[in-house]
Amino acid sequence: MRFFLILSLVVLVSCGDRTPAPIIPQAQFQDETVSVFVVTDRSRNAEGYYGKERSQITSYNKTLVGIPPNHEVGDSPKYNKKPNLNKHFAIAAETEFKSDQEFIRALRAELQTRPSKEREVTLFVHGYYNGYSDSVYRTAQIAKDFENPGVSVAYAWPSAAHPAGYTYDRESVLFARDSMEKTLYLLTQAGARNILVMGHSMGGLLVMEALRQIELTHPGWTNRNIETVLLVSPDIAVDLFHEQLDRIEELPNQFVVFTSQNDKALRFSSTLNAGTNRLGLGNSQDELSDYPIQFVDVSEFSEDSKNTHFVFAESPALIALMTGARQHEGFTEGRSRSVLDKLSDSTLHANQAVVFNLAPDEDPAEQR
Repeated sequence: MRFFLILSLVVLVSCGDRTPAPIIPQAQFQDETVSVFVVTDRSRNAEGYYGKERSQITSYNKTLVGIPPNHEVGDSPKYNKKPNLNKHFAIAAETEFKSDQEFIRALRAELQTRPSKEREVTLFVHGYYNGYSDSVYRTAQIAKDFENPGVSVAYAWPSAAHPAGYTYDRESVLFARDSMEKTLYLLTQAGARNILVMGHSMGGLLVMEALRQIELTHPGWTNRNIETVLLVSPDIAVDLFHEQLDRIEELPNQFVVFTSQNDKALRFSSTLNAGTNRLGLGNSQDELSDYPIQFVDVSEFSEDSKNTHFVFAESPALIALMTGARQHEGFTEGRSRSVLDKLSDSTLHANQAVVFNLAPDEDPAEQR
């Protein structure tokens, strides 16, 4: 009974329309804009926005996102149907592509505008309770705050964007597997130097299901084509994750799981899922010690973040630390263990797995 009372309270205080994504041309005159390529299998609603309904047709576009001048590192994106450009993220322009090949040609052209060492693609896959706007704006925020020199791509799967939509979202993850698989194949055609795939929360489940599906028909594909996989606060049962890993012939050079024992959302998910241990809580390193995984415990950064479920993107201190780490030569080529070892308070080696415990520096600016 207590669980349903809590859920009802969350629904009452958290409901809101998370679909609006109006195009505001004035936003392109902001001091900061970020280009985000978007892949989505959402259908457009009556207002013309991408909503929660699942679509059999995958859509592709390039979106220019205006970032408000008062945005600070770690601030979650704020948006509104009638945005105030001084405080809201907004879409300044949107180009829809007629086909997947037109999308890839545009992505390839975008990569060619970068120096060769910066021709990287970062694919961000959002989690539960995220609307289309959440996905696009969060991708832009991560690109801005982490000073991503490459090209950002958002995969916007059809979440209900509603606190009571957990089951709907789990089914949407299963629905999106084929489209996600195709997206990964497409990205390899763009000529990127590196491909980094980042899945947050339930988005991590979609990433793992797509990779597992690929490996069933193309063993070894993941290691040959994906340089880095980051699972951030993954909402995946540990026993399920174990089965997913067993289907992947060889993991990418860099496979990192960000965990936090203070993640309130994952504790709630564990209760919702009959007490099953969630990967993102960081209690499973011993069970997964035979796999070449880097676990990064960011529990100590929870107080620096407004969101314990997305400390990675909302802790200014952690962002400063990780941005500094990313700038070390070789970090994105799979040689991150030595870099993280230097930054961590403690390192635990267990067979092939490595656990890094990170803690805030007294002066985060020193990490940059």
